This record gives sequence, structure tokens and C-alpha cells, in this order.
Amino acid sequence: MSRLRFLTAGESHGPALVGILDGMPAGVRLLVEHIARDLQRRKLGYGRGGRMKIEPELPRILAGVRHGVTMGTPLAIFIENADHAKAWATRMAVEPSDERGNEVSLPRPGHADLTGAIKFGHRDLRNSLERASARETATRVALAAAVRRALDELDVRVGSFVTSIGEAHATEPPAGLRDLFDEDADALALEADKSSVRALSPRDDEAFRVQIERAQQERDTVGGTFEVRVTGLPPGVGTYAQHDLRLDGLLARALASIPAIKAVELGDGFRNAELFGSKVHDPMDRKGGGIARPTNHAGGLEGGITNGEPLFVRGAMKPIATVPAALRSVDLSSGEADAAHVERSDTCAVPAAAVVGEAVVALAVAEELFAKLGGDSLAELQAALRLAWRRARLLEGHVYLCGLPGSGKSTVGPLLANLLGLPLIDLDARLEKSAGRSVPEIFSAEGEDGFRAREAAQVREISRGPRSVVALGGGAVTSRAIRHHVRRSGHLIWLRAPVDLCAGRAAAGRPLLAGDPVGKLAALASTREPLYARISDAQIDVEGLSPEQVARACAAAVRSLEAERAWR
Repeated sequence: MSRLRFLTAGESHGPALVGILDGMPAGVRLLVEHIARDLQRRKLGYGRGGRMKIEPELPRILAGVRHGVTMGTPLAIFIENADHAKAWATRMAVEPSDERGNEVSLPRPGHADLTGAIKFGHRDLRNSLERASARETATRVALAAAVRRALDELDVRVGSFVTSIGEAHATEPPAGLRDLFDEDADALALEADKSSVRALSPRDDEAFRVQIERAQQERDTVGGTFEVRVTGLPPGVGTYAQHDLRLDGLLARALASIPAIKAVELGDGFRNAELFGSKVHDPMDRKGGGIARPTNHAGGLEGGITNGEPLFVRGAMKPIATVPAALRSVDLSSGEADAAHVERSDTCAVPAAAVVGEAVVALAVAEELFAKLGGDSLAELQAALRLAWRRARLLEGHVYLCGLPGSGKSTVGPLLANLLGLPLIDLDARLEKSAGRSVPEIFSAEGEDGFRAREAAQVREISRGPRSVVALGGGAVTSRAIRHHVRRSGHLIWLRAPVDLCAGRAAAGRPLLAGDPVGKLAALASTREPLYARISDAQIDVEGLSPEQVARACAAAVRSLEAERAWR
């Protein structure tokens, strides 16, 4: 496949913004709504100016998608600038016009007005400021939204939140969000979106708003910092083989390309510079199915390569250059001192910059991940991802069993554990013991979401425990958190069985099968079996086999997978 690359074009008040993305894999479900979601998120933030109220941000996909699925050909996205038709049709017309508007000759300190005029020889500074505007980032957000659909299918998630505005710095996030930091960065970002300043706690929301209101009262602008996280990346993305291919260098370049970003931090880089090495580098422990880190000061990167921990980077945004109480400047038309030109702008754009940060990080990470995995279609990427995770397991790991209800996990589990000389953990039995209630009772009291949360908590703990055979519930791997821990800590074996066989075996009282076991199992199979196929390391067809034969086939599959390890 060709490497992921993109180009953008368009001016802030021109007719439209356009972007072309090359290297997008085929087979990814992509709708306009997916792109519009992130464009709307880019409009968020207390302290934004009037422009965001004008622009509806309604993208159009012009090429690369047919019937809602990418074709592997270049993707073209068009975003109309609504403000153009309302107020700028003649001043920013493509055709020659006698109504060019007032010539801008007073450069703003901190903007590209002056440097653009010097570089390109512009007399009217509008020719500089229109393209240098952060309006261009809407196109990158749109293109990245498409890439993020492919990343989602690989369980790689990108998200952000604001860590400071002005002199106010974020406090510790709520305990209920801590697991999202490691397991689902996109879900973490959606939590931040609930805040008007994309903060993770009400206390931080209030402190950040105070800083913005103070700037507004003083007719000034204010900057801040944000963090972008990536969860689900396999180890081995990036390289130290060439300096320009180190992933940390690519990420720094991507973030620094956002207008007004003046500093980039990789992991806890700035804090690390103040400490001794023994306090900085992340120790390694042997836990469960592999190596675990009690800390992540490196931000998921060592030697320019991902190490399997969540990746995180931070960006520092200076205050917007258009200060309402205009700064001193020099009128280029007369050479006289005067106040700088003032354009409509924001008081604070840090919350929006964080969303743009997600976009550029997603594009940078996707380029290197797709290059590592290879392939021209989503199916090829998914197959390569399974291999990448297997190669990352350098030590003996857990053995997880998945499959439809009635496929034989609870029956085969003890037999397999005996063959491998490992303890058995039946997830449903462990969950019932922990909750003091049966699975149907948990479903009745807490619903499926509550049950899945309990499953995830148990797998989180199991993955860090002694090597075991783990019989998962039939729907466990529908949880992104569980898939995250299973991939990191062991091999997943799918016991594949036809629906009619499972229906005859499934125990009565299963909440999701009540009323019509065969029909509901068929519905479950249609949604779950593609997932089992996508993430399992081995598949065992159980029809016509005794439990003992299935267990022996599973044991052989495990030994084959273990033989692939570099360290054995």
C-alpha cells in the first residue's frame, strides 16, 4: 500500500476548504456523519469567537467512498466556508474584482502577516493571513476523522483534554476516569467534551473559565496546554533505524504544525528533565501474560518506537495573536507607528486546539501503523495486527477462550487447563462470586452495561495475575477494555460452533437468550462472530468433536502460538 499522505487547500474566507487523503485502506465504513462529528467538536470551547457560530461545518465527501465504504483510492473532502457568501464573496473572489476591500497594511505581532509578506512579496497582508489562519485546521480534522474510522476498527483510539489555561492548571482527574486513560482515549475525550473548556473535572472547568473571563475583561487573549492520548497501539510502531522516522520526532513535528503551538512535550518530558534517571525511567515487572510498567513517564515511546503503554503527548498554545486591545505595529503603507490590524478572533482556542491535536496525532500515528502492518484493505490490516500483537508477547501468556454461549468454553476450559498444567478461571463464576449474585440477577439489577463493566474489572485484574486458562463470557470481547487487556496478556482461542449446536447446549436462564434461544443466538452470532474472527489468534471448529478432542486441539494451537515467540 502507499504511505498515508495528505494535502489541504483553501483560505479562511475563501469559497471552501478542500483536502485530499491518499493511502486510506479499502473496506472502512465511512459516512459524512463521522467527519461532521469531529468538525463539530473543533467548534467547542468557552471563549471562542463569532466565526464558529457562522460556520455550520457541513463536509462533503467528493471521492474515495462508494455506498458508505472506502475504496482504497484517494479521499477528497470539501468544506464550504459559509462566511464567504455572506460577507467575502467579492473581497475573496477567485476572479478579478474591483471590490477588493481595504488593503491590510498593519501586521499583527505574533501572526504571519509580516513574514508572509516578506516571503511571498504580498502588498496586501490579507494574502498572508488568509492561508496562515487556523481555519486550515478544519481540513486536517476532517481528513483525520476518516483515518480515525480505520484506527477504530483496529481498536486504536485517540483523545484529548485540556491541562491548563493561563495560570490555572488541571488537578488530578476523577478516579472514575482513570481506566479510560489506559483503555479508551476516545471515550476519555468525550468525557472532556462535556465541559465547556474540555476539562476533566468541574473544579478545573471553573478555574479555566475564570482565566478566560479575566482575559475578556482586559480585552486580551490567553493560551494554555492540552494532552493527546492514544490507546491500543501495539508495540513496535516507529523505528530508530533512521532519525527522520522516529515516531517521537514525527509526533513533535505534527503538533508543532498547528498554528500557535509553541512547545511540545513527549510523555513527562519537561518534568523528567528535572529528575534523576532512577525517578524517570519506567521499571519493568513480570505480571500475568507479560511485562507491565508501574509508571509511564516515557509516554509509551522508547527509542522512537511504541512500547505497548498508552502514548501521550502535550502541546502548549500561545495566546491568539489578534489581541482586541491592539498591540503596537508599523503601517507598511506609510512607515508610521500605529495599532495592529484586528480580525475577528477567539479569546481562547485551547479546547479547539486539543481537538486539532487529536487530528494531527491520529494522522501521524496512522501513517506509521499502516506502514508497519502493510496491506491495502482493512481486512489485511486486521490480520497483520493480530500478528503484531502475537510478536509483542515475548513471554508465556494467558490462554483465553471465547465463543458463543453453548460453544463449550466452561466444559473445555478445565480439560485444557489440565493439559497445559495451568489453573482455570471461569469468568462468569468469578464474577458471580465477586458480586454475590448470579449472572441473571446482575443483568436484572444493573443491565448489560453494568454487567460488562464488572466483566472488564475482572479481566483487568486477571490479566495482571498468574498465567491461567480463562473461559470468557460469550459477549466479553465486545468490550473494548477487555480486548485491550486480552491482546496485551495472552492468546485468544475461538471455539467456533454452529448456532443450532449452541442452542441445544446453552443453559437455561441466560439473560440474552430468554424467550427465543435459537433466534437470539443467531442474532448474536451475526454480530459477534465477525469480531471473534477479527481478534482471535486461533480458531477451533468444535462440531463433531468431543470436549477432550476440542481441548487437545486448543492445546496444540497454544503450543504452536508459543513456538512463534522470539524468547522461548
